[in-house]
Amino acid sequence: MKPLKTLVAAGLVASLPLAALAQATPPAEPAKPAETAPAAAPAKPAAATVQVYGTLNVNLQTTKAGDATIPAQSVRARTALSVDSSNIGVRGALNVNEWVGAVYQCETSANVDGIGPSGLCNRNSRIGVSGNWGTLFFGNWDTPFKAVAYGTKADDPFLNTDVYGFQGVLGSPGFNYRSSGWSTASNTTITGFDVRANNSVAYHSPKFEGLSAKVQYSANEFMNPSGTQNPELWGAAVNWDYGPISILGALEFHDDSFGLVGMNRPTAAATPLEGPAFGATAPNTAGTATAANSENDWAWRVGAGYELASPVGATTVSGLFEELRYRQKHAGAGQVKEFNRQAWQVALKHRYLEHELRGRFGQAEPGRCTVVGASCSTAGFGAYQWAVGYSYYFAKSFQAYVDYTQIVNRRNAQYTFSIGGASAVAGSTPRGADPRALGVGLRLAF
Repeated sequence: MKPLKTLVAAGLVASLPLAALAQATPPAEPAKPAETAPAAAPAKPAAATVQVYGTLNVNLQTTKAGDATIPAQSVRARTALSVDSSNIGVRGALNVNEWVGAVYQCETSANVDGIGPSGLCNRNSRIGVSGNWGTLFFGNWDTPFKAVAYGTKADDPFLNTDVYGFQGVLGSPGFNYRSSGWSTASNTTITGFDVRANNSVAYHSPKFEGLSAKVQYSANEFMNPSGTQNPELWGAAVNWDYGPISILGALEFHDDSFGLVGMNRPTAAATPLEGPAFGATAPNTAGTATAANSENDWAWRVGAGYELASPVGATTVSGLFEELRYRQKHAGAGQVKEFNRQAWQVALKHRYLEHELRGRFGQAEPGRCTVVGASCSTAGFGAYQWAVGYSYYFAKSFQAYVDYTQIVNRRNAQYTFSIGGASAVAGSTPRGADPRALGVGLRLAF
């Protein structure tokens, strides 16, 4: 064994001069032809991000709709679990350089109460390109009008979800309209403006000195062969957020969404909650494949919010004002030709440590209308909604809350809970009834 160790040591010692010589006199590199460029370094792989996210928001609530104009139509109290727009999704980006990258999102309803399962990507979902110039994408997405207050000081204190959200009055003309997806399918009735638009192309700008903008178009893929029904949507919004202040404005146009058809419907034994509106003597129709009865509906909204910090917490006050306008160009005798109504709301939120108090009041005016060949009246078509609540934050993303809300309809109005709630009340409110709900819930965002 000793001779082997001696031989190895001798080899190492003998190699030292050779190593030193190699370092002192490196071999000369072969000359490169003048026309040969240096080899390019391999491109770095693009950095991709993937995030699984969601919101699970469930409350045990009791709802009813009493005091209907026809007392027998009042809805008795019932208890239900409401899932409050709970969702789960995956989103991410592929960052190539400062000018271009890819963005994607697939969001699906998460009905943890086991009722109404939904297909993949049925909520805000998209694929697009982005950079320091903004984001351009295709997909199914909340319109700028619907989303204009999201994340601002004018946002809904009740987080735009379930029966407590302001969409029970704002964005709705009543008539049991509920927040829905805009569909470009021919002969589809979309009565309100709180919509998620499919078949869309949209652009969201970056913020510059607090100023940002959104535009969106929902294409007319499903125009009927004769062109008498040509459903399209255009929308735009502008936001200015600077420190404690938010100011916003939004505008949206619907072509052939036939909002008046959804308001002025025929009376039928199977649909006792429906019937003529505003004194009309004939229901509005969407026309036929050969006869146009096109409709142009549009709405605008403005708002502002301010957050005041103090030693006892942060207080946020906000207000929104909007107008919805409906016009059917070729309305026939006894049908409603025009209707427009205004609505407004004020909201208050106070946060101190883990505690949050919130309240809101909104009112929809009766509006004005025109009926072809007859007098038109909007008397009794107004409503107001109020809501109060308390929340305790265990963490930034996890809270427990108790909320109460009530919609008070005038004798002819049918404003209803726009999101969530028991189906016997939400979307099924009789004329003049007053939907109300009390709930205790948990909300977790991840």
